[in-house]
Amino acid sequence: MQPNKRSNRRRVAVLSAAIVLSGIMVLTPGASRAADSPRTVVELNSQKVLAILNSGESDDEKIRRLEQLAYGAIDFDTVSRLVLAKYWKQFTPEQRQQFEEEFKRALTVSYGRRIGQFGQEKVAILGERQEPMGDVTVQSHIVGGKAGDIKVDYRLRQKDGAWYVIDVIVEGVSIVSSYRTQFQEIIGQGGPERLLAELRQKNASGEGLAPVETTAKDGTAAAQ
Repeated sequence: MQPNKRSNRRRVAVLSAAIVLSGIMVLTPGASRAADSPRTVVELNSQKVLAILNSGESDDEKIRRLEQLAYGAIDFDTVSRLVLAKYWKQFTPEQRQQFEEEFKRALTVSYGRRIGQFGQEKVAILGERQEPMGDVTVQSHIVGGKAGDIKVDYRLRQKDGAWYVIDVIVEGVSIVSSYRTQFQEIIGQGGPERLLAELRQKNASGEGLAPVETTAKDGTAAAQ
């Protein structure tokens, strides 16, 4: 195999692991206090997630425990609004709820099957940056294991006195923006019901969501 192809394939594997890891590093119910800074919240909960990932439990049990953390703490209402963007108003209240549920399931299907890629990763918190609307971005690196050294930013927003993750940016690629692009194309072709139908089908088949794309170091597209 040529060196550049080997480097690209390694980068794809590394970014896949980083997306899975970062996507589930969310606020644990009851773990954060109103006085905690966004940095403290990410740091403490990253440790909890890594403890599960590096445990000797089966992949199914790890996924179950991580789902419990994520589903009870991510602000999926805000995430859904950000992902659907201009199409949010086209969804009825019932369709919005259905989208949130199917989107959560699709994330589990997509990333849960890659859970076995992990091994002894650590998270180094680098700092935090103020954003518009009072949001805060916590900057970090995932180091060690198969992740290598990957830059991951977590965007948090305060709600009811606690901080919630509303986006994860891996190597400059926003998960929210990436899925927004995928979903808007589907909605543009067939409206909200088309998107809901596709998500249901993908979840039922175990296919999950299409890979998020980033750019490899040589400028070629790489799936995550």
